[in-house]
Amino acid sequence: MIAVAVAASVIVYVWSAGLLGTLMGGGGAQVKEQLIVEAYDWKGVTAGLTLFLRNVGGSDVEVAAIYVGGVAATSGAVGTISVKSSMPFTPSLGGLTVSAGTAYVVKVVTKTGGVFSFSCIAGSAG
Repeated sequence: MIAVAVAASVIVYVWSAGLLGTLMGGGGAQVKEQLIVEAYDWKGVTAGLTLFLRNVGGSDVEVAAIYVGGVAATSGAVGTISVKSSMPFTPSLGGLTVSAGTAYVVKVVTKTGGVFSFSCIAGSAG
């Protein structure tokens, strides 16, 4: 009976040590990537959206794609933002019908797979 209890204790210890080691690990590149929308300009609905993204994380962020209202930008949606710097992006949204005063979800996808979601209102600046 004592041997079974000791064996069970060893199994629980090994499992919990592995779990804690995984949870307390440093994380990958996605954990170090942090983007914020510093400002945006979408005053002219037909003129298009300009995003000013700032990298507030601990590593450079390579923007791979931008989606607005579920539609992928066809150009103006890639670039690398250095740590503590800002960069403008003007995604071209050919397949999106925009209505003034409507909030659209903007998703910025990085090369490592990180996804940052923001809300922008067409016909305004923020």
